[in-house]
Amino acid sequence: MAFVYHTVPAEMAGDVIHPLNQLQAVAPEVYEFHRGKYRGREAVLDAQISEDGLLFMDTVHCAPLHPYRIYAARTQMGFDPPQATRLPPFTPKMTGFFFEIPLERIEQHRTLWYRWTTPWINGYPNEDVALTPPLEEFEPFEPDRYRELPDVPDAHRLYLRRRKEEGKGALQFVHIPHVLVHGAIGTRGLRQIAWETSPDQGAP
Repeated sequence: MAFVYHTVPAEMAGDVIHPLNQLQAVAPEVYEFHRGKYRGREAVLDAQISEDGLLFMDTVHCAPLHPYRIYAARTQMGFDPPQATRLPPFTPKMTGFFFEIPLERIEQHRTLWYRWTTPWINGYPNEDVALTPPLEEFEPFEPDRYRELPDVPDAHRLYLRRRKEEGKGALQFVHIPHVLVHGAIGTRGLRQIAWETSPDQGAP
């Protein structure tokens, strides 16, 4: 069975992952918490990803590869694992856990495949790059053709290397293709994976 993956949020509204723009109406305080992640790259909040005006933040952003691949690439480059975060009034949780989401959980929603090739402000805050991604990098997601990626792309490793050489932190998903789900995803019953757990270890 093929899966997509989503970080277990530091704070959630119930047992549902909402697109950020939905979350504003569902749980305003949680929305503000997650919106704060985009300081320095606020243009992402209004970025369009389709000709009919769908916004990047109208979708839930899922990864098409096992989270261990991301963890392994980061640790090989010398980046520390994530630490617990606290932002009142929320209870702190450890990041570094992911939901394993079967395709049947997303198939009722409009879903796009995003290649994430061209640099833009989402992955390169405070740099001289485009404020929006090119629309040609988005296409309809085809579940029957989907296969999980075997590893992070070379472009992601180059990004990590560059950030390390510059002495800067690195965002987790730059140049990693996305599966963008235009709708909420229920998480009840989903397996949670610690990203340092190799897929070869199997389910606990």
